[in-house]
Amino acid sequence: MTPTADRLIESLSDVARDGAVRAGRAITGLMGQRILIHVPSVRLGTKVDACDAVGGEEAVVLGGYLSITGDITGHVMLLFPLSRAFECVDLMCGQPSGTTRELSELTESAIAELTNIVGSAFINALADHAHLILHPSPPTICHDMALALVESIYAEVLSQDGDVVMIDTVFEDQKGRTAGLLIVAPDPPTLATILGSAR
Repeated sequence: MTPTADRLIESLSDVARDGAVRAGRAITGLMGQRILIHVPSVRLGTKVDACDAVGGEEAVVLGGYLSITGDITGHVMLLFPLSRAFECVDLMCGQPSGTTRELSELTESAIAELTNIVGSAFINALADHAHLILHPSPPTICHDMALALVESIYAEVLSQDGDVVMIDTVFEDQKGRTAGLLIVAPDPPTLATILGSAR
């Protein structure tokens, strides 16, 4: 990894940790129980890397999508393998793990709210860190094979030589934990330019 990439990952890790703390507070307030969010890894990645992180190209995944508008534009997607999404629904609803076993309106609503909280927290942390005005859109639900969803982000961003950031995200309550993948993809200027100018 180059020194520039190292600095970018360091800055993004700071942003991601800040976003995780904000999101954890918001979910805790919503649920009335303590929810912790950890960010074990932040990295730049390819389509294959992103698909592998959620079970492979043909894995069926559920998640949510937010667009970013304001001083810059971009995309945020929170993805879970289906079994992990069900675990998150149980966590969000205060149910024993294993209660949710199929897609439903409640499942989609819980994942949409989780995407809204986590995605917005990251966008707000990025805005504060880079001194930008940014606005998240309302969340939309994504349910498809991993490759189809990941390509919807990568095709647009990579065609413009942008950076795509993958943030491993772990949600934990007193009963256990589950994990997902947060993908952040700004339209040009790249994240290196955005965060470099904030220094």
